Amino acid sequence: MPYLSDTQRNLLAPAGQPHPRNGATVPTSQQAPFVNAACWGWALNGEYVNADDPYAATTIYTSDNGAFVFNAERVPTGLNADFFAVTDVIFPQTMPYHTALAANFANALGGNVAAQDACRFALMKLTAELNGHTVLPDNGSAVYTMVMKSPSWYGWCHWGIGIQGAGGGDTTYQQKVNGSVLNPNTLQYNCGVMWDEGQPLTTTIRIDGLLQTQVDMLNRVV
Repeated sequence: MPYLSDTQRNLLAPAGQPHPRNGATVPTSQQAPFVNAACWGWALNGEYVNADDPYAATTIYTSDNGAFVFNAERVPTGLNADFFAVTDVIFPQTMPYHTALAANFANALGGNVAAQDACRFALMKLTAELNGHTVLPDNGSAVYTMVMKSPSWYGWCHWGIGIQGAGGGDTTYQQKVNGSVLNPNTLQYNCGVMWDEGQPLTTTIRIDGLLQTQVDMLNRVV
């Protein structure tokens, strides 16, 4: 996977410097098509991705073509066998996460918090792998992280990327929300917190580097 240089990481997470909530703007991130990217498009792909892409977060978490079977209130009632029949074959590295979901899903529906946590982490890791990331073990390097804020164990509200400064420095968050040329919500770096602070759940997974699209965008910070 591509990596940022130590120098670049220190620009994104400067040691001994303030890390404001809203950070600073990544140059050129106000330009189309990137400016149209949603939070998950940045975190998972590093670029604008259509919401109906088969491996978009919107598809995996909330679509009838995604990971879940839903009731009329859009609460999951089961796992979508058709979805996993495809991902298990095309992305065999995601099968352990499917297994974890299957093993914990019934208890999660029953309100078991540990099972809900297991499902929440498994689905986020599966989503990251489906979009080209390599997920590290829970005790792996903390230099690159993917972070999700959510209201429930089966949903999401906001995504971002954590970058740790060189030498075990501070971790800051690189994040955006969907925008447009007329409403340019840019990519922000050196953010001191993940936005949507009021959400009850924060899920953080460790990843091995970034995608090239993400490295290219973050290298525009000078």
